[in-house]
Amino acid sequence: MLDWIKKDHGHSDHPMRNPAEAAKLLAGMRGFDPLTALNELSAWLDAVKIIPGNDEKVRGEILSLIQEASGAHVSALLAQFLAHPKDRQATRESDWNTLNNYVMGLAAGLCASARILLKQSATTPSLQLPAAASAARGIHASRMLAKVYLLRYFSVPPKLWQLAYAVHGDAEQAGCATTPVRMHAAQKTSTTVTQELLRMLMLQSSSPEMMPPAHIEVADRVIEQLGGDFTLRPRGVADNPFCFDPASDHPPHRGPAQPPNPDTGIRYFGAGTGYDALDRLYKQLASTRIADSKAPGKDIPLHAQISAIKHLLAFWGEAPPYIPPARKSAMGNLQVVQGYGQIWQHLSQVRSTVTELTLVEDGDVAAQAPETWALHDTGGNELGADIPQRLGEWARCGDVVGVTMQGSEECWLGVIRSMHAEPDRSLHASIYVMSRHPQAVEIRPVIAQGEVNVMSEAAARQFGFKSVRAIIVSDGAGASQNANFLLPPDSWEVGRAYEATIGGAPCFLRSLQLLRHGDDFVRATFEWVQQS
Repeated sequence: MLDWIKKDHGHSDHPMRNPAEAAKLLAGMRGFDPLTALNELSAWLDAVKIIPGNDEKVRGEILSLIQEASGAHVSALLAQFLAHPKDRQATRESDWNTLNNYVMGLAAGLCASARILLKQSATTPSLQLPAAASAARGIHASRMLAKVYLLRYFSVPPKLWQLAYAVHGDAEQAGCATTPVRMHAAQKTSTTVTQELLRMLMLQSSSPEMMPPAHIEVADRVIEQLGGDFTLRPRGVADNPFCFDPASDHPPHRGPAQPPNPDTGIRYFGAGTGYDALDRLYKQLASTRIADSKAPGKDIPLHAQISAIKHLLAFWGEAPPYIPPARKSAMGNLQVVQGYGQIWQHLSQVRSTVTELTLVEDGDVAAQAPETWALHDTGGNELGADIPQRLGEWARCGDVVGVTMQGSEECWLGVIRSMHAEPDRSLHASIYVMSRHPQAVEIRPVIAQGEVNVMSEAAARQFGFKSVRAIIVSDGAGASQNANFLLPPDSWEVGRAYEATIGGAPCFLRSLQLLRHGDDFVRATFEWVQQS
């Protein structure tokens, strides 16, 4: 098929001249596997380049059909990068390259065609609507390409920002940047070129380097849903939290405390009324009124959706919720243990006489040797570390880690706060140290009076029934934070009382407020209580 579409280009039924014929051929790719489909569609993008310049409207229509045909396949490949990389390590790099190359070619083709159409619309008014739709599709594809990079913590290529700014600038000059259009005929909702640019800008402004990949995907879906409410201010108006320079290739950023000279051309933007809509969505999800809410999707766990939206509420606000501490260079190595279960085992071995053999007999996976990360810098309660390439795909924002400084036997408990990567270089992680004296303990849910159970409270205590492995981050005694602990997600319940043995003496605690829900742990506050 691909050999044929590159030949007989002058025939009226040729798919490069006849969008209806192209649509028929592209419809046949629905049953293809994603990799095969994107490789085929990449070849279509190459074939589109030979369409004569005087048929730019036709080129735009063919590109639109290619974009529409690829939607499900792109989503299927992107989904692989939301799951933990351990699940599909062998083909991860080649899959990402296929996805990246296709979306890059699509964004470039759509934006180039849109710019030509926008210029032609100056003398041919009938092209204004097709030009606006083409420009919206181009910036939409640019946002998809940006997400492909962000899911792996890569910087969005500067040329992509330059291209998106240029397309939007051309649309403003042509007078159609705010003209409602449908990107594809089957879509029921309309958009504008400005709204598509704002969606791309708000994704970058959400601090994706501080989010797990699944949260980035949730953010993108929420941005798609709320994009019509975002605000782009006229030149010279600096009353929104974020800004960008349309004449540059730099990403958007939070606006400076002192607004720049109005003549610089800097544009300010923000969530606008979308912030209130986001707050309503958060309250609906947090109260589990799923049927009444416009949830981002059932394929992503509810706790991830809630955490992602909570993050957006913080980072879309007027004031920055996080300011990195001053840092100074540091040298040495860190011994790092990843995963809640592994950290508990490591802490229990460091701070008690429990042996690895005993832990394995209890049904654990054998304790893994710590990884070696290179210490890069320190600041406040944060450590900057470079992760070797062979290990970098395993780490993600929000993961808990056990960290031992070179030359020390103490194991600290930390969480990966942010990550940044560059192709062919080490992945850089910023680790927030939650506790320098974490305690690995075994706790047991207390059977409440009247609770249906096959075992009595006395028997449960004697036989260690339903023992739960927890890590006490802080007991509140002289600490700067409320007493809180980590434990497996299925073992946490608000208001639940637990019995622990600390220092040989039994004691009781009651869980209070959920602070964070990770993939393999929850962090919650607690209070010490008397046995009832």
